[in-house]
Amino acid sequence: MIKSISLKNFTVFQDAHVEFVRGINVVIGANGTGKSHLLKLAYTCASVRNEWERARAGSPQATKADLQKSLAEKLRDVFRPDSLGRLARRGSGRQRADIDVQFFDAPSKKALLAFSFATNSKSEVAVSSIPSESTPAEALFIPTKEVISMFPKFASLYRDYHIEIDETYYDLCLALERPLLKGRRYDTARKLLDPLETTLGGSVNNVNGRFVLNIPGEGNMEIPLVAEGIRKLAMVAYLIANGTLKDKATLYWDEPETNLNPKLLSDLASILLLIAEQGTQLVLATHSLYLMKELDIRLKTSGVLSRFIALGPRDGAVSVSEGNTIEEIEPIAALDAEVELSARYERIDQTSSEPKRSRAV
Repeated sequence: MIKSISLKNFTVFQDAHVEFVRGINVVIGANGTGKSHLLKLAYTCASVRNEWERARAGSPQATKADLQKSLAEKLRDVFRPDSLGRLARRGSGRQRADIDVQFFDAPSKKALLAFSFATNSKSEVAVSSIPSESTPAEALFIPTKEVISMFPKFASLYRDYHIEIDETYYDLCLALERPLLKGRRYDTARKLLDPLETTLGGSVNNVNGRFVLNIPGEGNMEIPLVAEGIRKLAMVAYLIANGTLKDKATLYWDEPETNLNPKLLSDLASILLLIAEQGTQLVLATHSLYLMKELDIRLKTSGVLSRFIALGPRDGAVSVSEGNTIEEIEPIAALDAEVELSARYERIDQTSSEPKRSRAV
């Protein structure tokens, strides 16, 4: 689980520090303020660190050079720049990006992953601190576009051919390939699956490599025939059923509100809260004021820790405002837009209700 991230000269971030909680973290901001970049960077670091811990457990000879190589490759595969140096903030002369990431599951001084690279870096990073005395922790990234309908054969195509799609889609397909849980672990997952399947109107199954929604009394419906918003919830249901979303895992989700109507957004907020209550850390990036408010309302009456993180433009860079509720942060671009729209609507409504004057002949 991610605890904090410090950024210097990384993409749109000149000098920023973001704190996270173990529960639900909501990142908001206008387009271009770096929401997706923040989530992708955190996911990249968590994912590489997870694989590094597994490698060290199986091979004590794993070196810092191996970690540096894996980190550089993952950054390129997730962000897809022409060269790694393109992720460093532009400026006069040679600039250097510095990233420090803290994790929760070890004393802070032993849970730091710190690395850097310069604007002229092709495919190299320099790691200055490696997390130690920790165990592997699952990290998962759900991109804006739904993935479950493109699942069949996608992972093998991605491995064998050059496809201009970032690696978060490939990683997600690998997670969907996992078999279902059984026994007590599946019984625990059912607590989350029951409300999800109520919303979906059925259960999600993998039949011969293709996902279907099994609707009681109607049979199987192929996932491509299901509404896109429902597909996203179906994917979450399957990731719960196969144990990917579990205690101590972290889910990064970019714009979960995409293609969901307000009713489903309300259901989604309930489901996200249930997932967090089971011990999964959530880091969400959203433009939806409705989802922000739904989460804020529910979090205030729950025992789940919450963090709202607002990114905003400032002097050509990005500022960070953090708090435990929406009221503690600014700016909220979605709220500002809603206020402006309401004011425009009122002006038009007042104008249209005024009696029309006749023109003198």
